[in-house]
Amino acid sequence: KNSGFDEVIYLNAKDEKFVDEVGSANLFVLTKNTIKTPKLDGSILPGITRDSVITLAKDTIGLEVLETNVTLTELYDADEVFCTGTAVVVTPVGSITGLDGKHKIADGKMGQLTSKLRQLLTGIQRGDVSDEFGWLYPIKE
Repeated sequence: KNSGFDEVIYLNAKDEKFVDEVGSANLFVLTKNTIKTPKLDGSILPGITRDSVITLAKDTIGLEVLETNVTLTELYDADEVFCTGTAVVVTPVGSITGLDGKHKIADGKMGQLTSKLRQLLTGIQRGDVSDEFGWLYPIKE
C-alpha cells in the first residue's frame, strides 16, 4: 500500500508459475466468452461469493467458466479481471504491475461482464433480482 498498490496477487507456492488469489479475494479472468479462475487446490479459499459468481456466470449469463491454472500472461492479456469476496463483492482490477511494468486492464475501468455480475449479485442480495438459486433466507423478527 505504501507503494501505491491496492492489493497483492499471490502466486502458487509450489513453483510461482500460476496465480492463486488476491490478498483478500478470489480472482477471475475474462477472455472472450470464457472466465477462468484458479482451481481450488488447497491453498485458495473456497469463497461463497466465488461460488455465487461462478453460478451466475454459468447459469444466468451462459458463459463457460473454467477452474484451472491461470498464468500472469493470461491476466495481462485478459479483457477483464475482477475479484470476488464478502467485502469486495465483485470488484474490477484496473491494472496489474509486475516486474515487467504496468498492464492496464479494460482501459482501467469496470468491464461490462464485471458490472453485470456485480449488478446481478447485489440485486439478489437486496431482493431487487429474483433469487432463483435459493440463496436468501428470510429472518423473522
